[in-house]
Amino acid sequence: MDKEQTAITTETTERELPLRRRLGIPDDAGSVIVFAESSHWDPDWMRTSDEYFKLVGRNLDAAIEALQREPRRIYSIECMFFLRMYWERRPERRDAVRALVNEGRLRLTSSGVTTADTLLPRSEAVLRDMLQGQEWLRANGMTQEPRMAYFTDSFGCSPALPSLLRAAGFDRTAITRVDGMFFMGADYERRRRFPRPGSSAELLLKRERTLDFIWRGPDEAEVLCHWNAFTYGQGDLITYHGIGRMYEFPLAIVDRSDRHVTRQIQRFASRLAPLSRTPYLFCPIGFDFVAPIRDLVSLLDRYNRNHYHDKGLWAVNAGLDDYLELVDCRRGRLPSMELDPNPYWTGFYTARPSLKRRCHELTDGLLLAERLALLPGNEDAVNDIEGELADAWWTAATANHHDFITGTSPDRVAEGEQVPWLERAAAMAETAISRLAPDAVPHTSDGSTAGAIKWTDDGGPVRIETPHYAIELSGDDGGAIVCAHHPDSGKLLLTGPSNDIISYSDSGGLWRMGQEFHGGVFSESSRSGDRPATLDVIEHEGAIEVTCDSIIDGETVRRSMWFSGDSPVIRMRVEGRAVERRTVTVRFDSGVAADGLAMDQPGGAVIRPPRKIYDPTFWPMQSFVHILDGASGRGVALFTELPSAVSYRPDGRIELIALRNAVRERAFGFLPIPANPAIGHEREPCIFDYSIMFTPSGDWRENGIPAIARKLLETPWDDAGRAALRRLAASVTIVDRPDVFVTVVKPASRGDGIIVRLETLTAAGSPVALTLGGRTVRAAFLCDARERDIEPLVVRDGSAVVVMPGNIVTARLLV
Repeated sequence: MDKEQTAITTETTERELPLRRRLGIPDDAGSVIVFAESSHWDPDWMRTSDEYFKLVGRNLDAAIEALQREPRRIYSIECMFFLRMYWERRPERRDAVRALVNEGRLRLTSSGVTTADTLLPRSEAVLRDMLQGQEWLRANGMTQEPRMAYFTDSFGCSPALPSLLRAAGFDRTAITRVDGMFFMGADYERRRRFPRPGSSAELLLKRERTLDFIWRGPDEAEVLCHWNAFTYGQGDLITYHGIGRMYEFPLAIVDRSDRHVTRQIQRFASRLAPLSRTPYLFCPIGFDFVAPIRDLVSLLDRYNRNHYHDKGLWAVNAGLDDYLELVDCRRGRLPSMELDPNPYWTGFYTARPSLKRRCHELTDGLLLAERLALLPGNEDAVNDIEGELADAWWTAATANHHDFITGTSPDRVAEGEQVPWLERAAAMAETAISRLAPDAVPHTSDGSTAGAIKWTDDGGPVRIETPHYAIELSGDDGGAIVCAHHPDSGKLLLTGPSNDIISYSDSGGLWRMGQEFHGGVFSESSRSGDRPATLDVIEHEGAIEVTCDSIIDGETVRRSMWFSGDSPVIRMRVEGRAVERRTVTVRFDSGVAADGLAMDQPGGAVIRPPRKIYDPTFWPMQSFVHILDGASGRGVALFTELPSAVSYRPDGRIELIALRNAVRERAFGFLPIPANPAIGHEREPCIFDYSIMFTPSGDWRENGIPAIARKLLETPWDDAGRAALRRLAASVTIVDRPDVFVTVVKPASRGDGIIVRLETLTAAGSPVALTLGGRTVRAAFLCDARERDIEPLVVRDGSAVVVMPGNIVTARLLV
């Protein structure tokens, strides 16, 4: 062994032995199984939060009593939503809760209000979730600041999750649901069909043979990650016989005998050991709303006393963070990789579109109100705005939950609780905006100028020409684009009818599309091009708007297209409602042969293959996708105002999901899928805004796609006054790079000053000068999204200089 290896071994021992001794693990234990106990509490999934609290209250009562009875016991809580409800409704328990949290025995596996979905919210919504929970703890005298964020049951995660977590001050995580894995009750297929070929599950189970790895984000951020390959309730039956003991289906009977507990521990270990690169095995206890195991520590003590010396396996109750701390001592044994644990399920990307719009509009309104508070003349509001918006932000954070913004709750919960919550919170944001907005908002220009645009409508196709494209729209083809070429070179930009509306029969539901499961159906049933439509042309200053109505499955769906002479982007809109059991897409025949799709995701950007597991594969799309023909250099970018889903076929066909009205997953036309029990209906007409741009050469970075996507978050159909107000609010801050965007300006929650958050997809590692309009920065600090200072920043000529350590950076400015 050389000197370097000796040093590493010594360092590992010095770190590891104190950890083992603190947890009561013998120094010579060659194999250790860690049982971390929790209970997965969905705020409002199949039941309302009040209905669920009856279960949670009993769970927490029992957990606190167990912790007081067994001083070495650890019980974990995933998120703050129900802990706050318990705090408010059980005031007599506050001292006990505070003491147990501060002792670390009531262990927090995140600071989040919820266990969030990280594919559909914007980055800021997820970061604010983590801040809200941490600040609630701090306000109530609880000092835990978790290093780990646990995404117990999210249906896939952003491939840039490491970047999001680093931005919030987390360096460890754990996930359960990844693409291609087996999950009981989710498919009418045998277990041997899993893991799916080419999936993340296959990568981890078959190629790397590990459940622990270093997850690397697009900006090189790294987090230590554990994957629960055998679900987040693998150890639930340690003292039971049966199938499971989830609250809805407690199909189990108690057996606390030494023989049964020993057999279960050995069975868990036999599955985990072949997939561990360290001496440590992690076995979670904690399916939905399960009660604590009675006398868990005593049972494990009995096992160790009777069987450790002959079995060679030590069992301990600890936290998931304790497990990851132990594994981190052997970090050098773990593989480092970029991971895209998607697509797990894909229907939830676009289920309940009207609910999703409310979620996003709430966050946008709150962010606008915070910026307006910092306008000149609103000095008196700065100190009050956080308290004024606190309840609304808590709702916005709750809406990130993986059964809220995903749209996977039944109608009774979605319409009876979630929508009213969102509407009340939105009203709070609007009240603040109205109070903080100037009496007269200058309608400043966005910097564009009217360009040359020509159009003709002589009874045939409508022809539109700008310096960037020449387009023909045909009423005979249902209003589709039938020809698109460059006005100078004549090169084709599209190769077939495009912006066509396609309706699919979809036997999927709120979670999944029909092509995702055995016995499901996803097949084209009709398209707008099947019948003629009337095109209406409206002239605007420097722009042409074309609208047409189509009948899709008996419903009227309106398309609007906005052509501007000064922009290469064609703006588009679909308004309507899909009928039940239909998914409606807009299709473009681009003719671009690409190997991958460049897309942004919360926290970063990723290149994805055209197909993975499902055919077609719909990917979660945050705001843009760009495909590039490597041979010709020609490319096409599509943009959406709100997150959607996109598929691409190698022949160049691109489809965006515009409308969806899933009801419930049905296999073979009649069989419900146990893992997907909710039934939902889309009752409202929806608006879907999207855009297309043709790129003659270069990739997404070279074409400045992220900056264009940001600009396109405003549409030509927006209220002009609101758009002007947003531009005024944006003037509060100035950065000196066009590829760095200010996403947040707010009074600091922790400490004095103003918090500014910057995001980029292309400038990680670069210096950025940050200025507050009309104010001189006298001191600045780099901090994380939980607003904990990291180090001072250089201040030069009244501006803070930030060297972007990643894609997301937070600064606290004193002015």
